Amino acid sequence: MLKSTPFLIGLRYILARKDNRFISFTSLISMAGLTLGVLAIIVTLSVFNGSQGIMRERTLITVPHGDISVQGSFTDWEMALATLEARPDVLGVAPYIGMEAMLSQRGYHQVTEIKAISPREESTVSGIAENMVQGSLDNLVPGTNAIILGRVLAGNLRLNLGDAVNLIVPAVNANNSLDLNMHRFTVAGVFDPQFTIGSELALIHIQDSRELLNIDDVAEAVQLRLRVDDIDNAGAIVSDSVAMLESRFPGTTFQGRDWSVTEASLFNALKMEKLMTWFMLMMIVAIGAFNIISTLVMVVSEKKADIAILRTMGASEKTIMGIFVIQGTLVGIIGTLIGAALGILIATNFSLLSGSLESLLASADLYVITVLPSVLQVSDVWVTCTAALLISFFATLYPALKASQVMPAEVLRYE
Repeated sequence: MLKSTPFLIGLRYILARKDNRFISFTSLISMAGLTLGVLAIIVTLSVFNGSQGIMRERTLITVPHGDISVQGSFTDWEMALATLEARPDVLGVAPYIGMEAMLSQRGYHQVTEIKAISPREESTVSGIAENMVQGSLDNLVPGTNAIILGRVLAGNLRLNLGDAVNLIVPAVNANNSLDLNMHRFTVAGVFDPQFTIGSELALIHIQDSRELLNIDDVAEAVQLRLRVDDIDNAGAIVSDSVAMLESRFPGTTFQGRDWSVTEASLFNALKMEKLMTWFMLMMIVAIGAFNIISTLVMVVSEKKADIAILRTMGASEKTIMGIFVIQGTLVGIIGTLIGAALGILIATNFSLLSGSLESLLASADLYVITVLPSVLQVSDVWVTCTAALLISFFATLYPALKASQVMPAEVLRYE
C-alpha cells in the first residue's frame, strides 16, 4: 500500500482543498514562475538564433566561405582553380589579391582593405553583385582603373558614381625604404552589404593590381576564395581542398581557412552573448524553484501530524522524503511542460507577431536587423527543459529531508 503513498499524497497536496488553499496557491505561483521562465528562454533563444542567421548571411556577402593561400608565387593558380571547381561540394572559386591601401579625395582620407578580383568569378563566391546600389560589378574592366566601394566607405569619402579618387599603396623598395605608389581611380559602382563587415571594402580588377604592387604577374600574390554547398561544414571542405591541391601540386604548401576562423571573434561573441542571456533568463526559473522550497517548507510545517502518523504506520524516511520530492517535482514538470508548449507555439509563429513589433521601432536605419526572425532549435528546448526540471528536483531535497527528520513521538505528544 505504501508503494503508491508518496505519489498519491504528493498529488493531493497540490490540489486545492479547504484546509490547504494557500499552499495550493503558492504551488500555482511556483508553477507560473517556471512556466514564464521556460517560455521566455525558448522564445528569446529562438529570436537570437534567427538574428544570428541573418547576421551570418549578411557577413558572408563579402566574406568568403573559404580562403586558400600559398606562400610565394604560384603560376599554376588557374589549374588549381579548375581542380577545385571540379569538387561537387564547391559551388564556386575565384582568384583575388588582398592589400591595404589609403583612399584620398578632396581632403578626405581613409585606410581600407582593397580586394583585386576577377568580376566573372567573383559573382560565383560572393553576393556583392546582387547588392550593388550604383553601377555594376562588370564595370571593373582591366586597364580602366575602375574601383567599386562599399557604401560606408563611399559615404566617408563623399564619393559617388563617376568620381575620381587617389589610391595609395605603400611598398618597400630595394633600399628597404618606403615608397608610396599613387594611382588615380574612378568610382565605377557602390555596393551595400547591409552589415558593418564589408561596408568599407574597395574592389578593383585583378589585372590593375600589378602596377599598384609593382609585380609582373598576378601569380606572385594571387589567392583563392571558395563558396561551398554547406557553410556549417566549410572547415572540413577547405581542409579537404587543401589536401587535394597539395597532392595535385607536390612541393607547394597551401594554407586554408574557413569563415568560422576568419570571423571567429564576431561569432564567438554572439555565442557568448547567447549563453549569458540563457543564464540570466534561468534566474526566472530559479525564482520559481525558490517558491517550491517555500511551499514545501510550509507543507512540512503544517503536515507534521500527518507525517508522524505515517511514520507510526511504518512509513520509512525515504517514503516521507518521496512524498515531498514528488510534490515539488510534479510542480516543476507541469510548469516546465506548459512553458515549453507555449514557448514553442510563440517561437514558431513569431513571424506573424513581428509585424506589430516592427511598428514600435523608432527608425529602421538605426538597427542592423529591422525584423525579428525566429529559428527554433530542438537543442535549446531540451537543454532549457532539462535544466528547469533539475532545478525543480534539487529544490525539493531540503524540505523533503526536513520532513523525514520529523520525530513522531514529539509531534503526537500534544495531539
